[in-house]
Amino acid sequence: MSAHLMQTLLTSHKGVDLHAATARRVMQQRLTGGERLADLRRCEFHVFGGALAAAAGPAPTLASLLGIGRYYNPNKHRFGHFELESGFRWDQGSGEALPAGWPGRPLTGDAGGPTDGLLDELLGGRAPADHTAVDVAAWGRGQEGGLVSGTLWRLIVRGEGDQALATGTALAVARSGHEGLLVNPHLEFWLVAGRPADA
Repeated sequence: MSAHLMQTLLTSHKGVDLHAATARRVMQQRLTGGERLADLRRCEFHVFGGALAAAAGPAPTLASLLGIGRYYNPNKHRFGHFELESGFRWDQGSGEALPAGWPGRPLTGDAGGPTDGLLDELLGGRAPADHTAVDVAAWGRGQEGGLVSGTLWRLIVRGEGDQALATGTALAVARSGHEGLLVNPHLEFWLVAGRPADA
């Protein structure tokens, strides 16, 4: 693990994620385009290292994040640790693409063993055929220091290509009472990636 590389800790629930289940139901029943939402999944992310390592204060480490109890509870969470060489800045974002390859190369997870496919595993699997996984990373504006924390939502949208990506983004970003639910664009930054079933 190198200090100049961006590190990401992702955690997801071992059991039913009631936040995601409730949000999925509301989105399917009340939002424009909700009938195209097949599933909704969620991880919490915590990014450190890379450009954030220059921030004032002590630099977090994977061991400190796993051990403190605030970011990971082994009784209810799974985790994955990823590493990416990226000069990306976490103080901006209004729907642009996530950095290529984010969250990066999987290094380790709570299950041990091979880490191939760890991101998809933490997010409940890949999109089925004729669907697209629209990943939306959202985090609060004004976070200072060497750690940025937020939520990675995976919307499984029926369809493929730009239309599925547009539908997923519209369902995620709140614009009115019938448009979007997961991201408040006035309080949060957000980035998006579309991952087709065969990606």
